[in-house]
Amino acid sequence: MTRLYHNPLFDPIREYFEHASPDETIFLFVPYVKTDVLERLISGLKNRIVIVTTWNPMDILSGSSDLKLYPFCKEHGISLYVHEHIHLKAYSVGLGSIMLATGNLSHRGLLPGGNYEAATLLETLTNADRLFFERIRREAMLVDDAMYKELKNWIGDNDVQMPEQIPLSSIISESQDDFLISALPMTKNFDHLVSGYIRINMNLPPSDDPEITSCIFHDLANYGTSPGLSEKEFVKVIAESFFAHPFIKRIDEFISPEAYFGRIKEWVQNNCTDVPVPSRRELTGNVQVLLQWFVILGDGRYVVDRPRHSERIRKMR
Repeated sequence: MTRLYHNPLFDPIREYFEHASPDETIFLFVPYVKTDVLERLISGLKNRIVIVTTWNPMDILSGSSDLKLYPFCKEHGISLYVHEHIHLKAYSVGLGSIMLATGNLSHRGLLPGGNYEAATLLETLTNADRLFFERIRREAMLVDDAMYKELKNWIGDNDVQMPEQIPLSSIISESQDDFLISALPMTKNFDHLVSGYIRINMNLPPSDDPEITSCIFHDLANYGTSPGLSEKEFVKVIAESFFAHPFIKRIDEFISPEAYFGRIKEWVQNNCTDVPVPSRRELTGNVQVLLQWFVILGDGRYVVDRPRHSERIRKMR
């Protein structure tokens, strides 16, 4: 039986999050976020947290959205993304289940004395549902210091009455999201990605392992595949999308004609736009997967060997 929750929604959403295991990521897709309400909602939680919001400049000027959200997220290790077309309100544990709500993450949306709001919990998301949310996150822009500074400066210069709508994209510089670590592949065993895609086409979970499942959905969203392809077509689409990605193109240029494992880690660390920048140790798994994908999808153009104490990738032609 599906349960409907009535306002105030703060307690049922908080209880839902409290039942998450520590290794599950909490996702918030909410147009309006007030920092003090967020702080109360996630207080004491040890989970990784990802927020996708709108941060429309006019909403910040009016007080509906909160510019101090970014400093709070940065301090607490929360990944903050903005997407100008977010209107849904969704609170999710691991994108395996989700609480859909009418209420924003605000005083009027969640707390006693606010609006009349309602929410319902979907205990299991379908593969298509999960890819829907994964793609929203993939399309969103990760907020960094430069974006925050640009928006903060604009708000300071425009604290008077303005036209109804100002697109965020007209204020901030071109996004550098293509050089985020999340733009790199995550599925360690490429066969798992292929079999997971086939299982998704059969309306089955891509894997029995939650970690592998998360990696498969990440890569399917990253490299823009569509359902219903044959195995051969799927591998071709993944290969084309992988080698066309700006981050992968730059790494491919760096491998000219060869590069050792440690040097690739160093290059990725120096060129990624993540905040904070990951350590070399944290990048070990990413680079291991990356080299495997180069070899598997490169159609004989790359080979990995170990001539010394470190792996090396070489271009064969």
